[in-house]
Amino acid sequence: MSDAPDDSKAPRGSIGPETYAAVRKLIDAGMNKTEAFARVAQETGRSAATVTTTYYRMAKRQPDGGGVRQSAKAAVRTTRTAASGQTERLTNEARAAVEALHEHVTALEAQLEELTRQSQELQRIKQALGRI
Repeated sequence: MSDAPDDSKAPRGSIGPETYAAVRKLIDAGMNKTEAFARVAQETGRSAATVTTTYYRMAKRQPDGGGVRQSAKAAVRTTRTAASGQTERLTNEARAAVEALHEHVTALEAQLEELTRQSQELQRIKQALGRI
């Protein structure tokens, strides 16, 4: 980032990822976050508060959350979204199970009718043989 001290010439949308990467690199090298924010701020000509805000905004976008805890509101929103998706999935599974059960009951009813018909036919045959 020190190669581009004038952020106004950076491509749109690149400052956040660049800031996150620069801070991450310093942290991974053993520097604490406060020091890393101050160093990146000095190199880019921005305030440490701006670097800190940008870092945390980008960290939360990382697949693992960038090691940053979510706010309680964001955690509740994430939980609700997950629960909503799970509820929909469970509802679809239950609906499919009920439909499968209905098809099975229909097949059993058809078998019962066939066995009843065969039983009646067997009774007629027995009666006919009993007359002989």
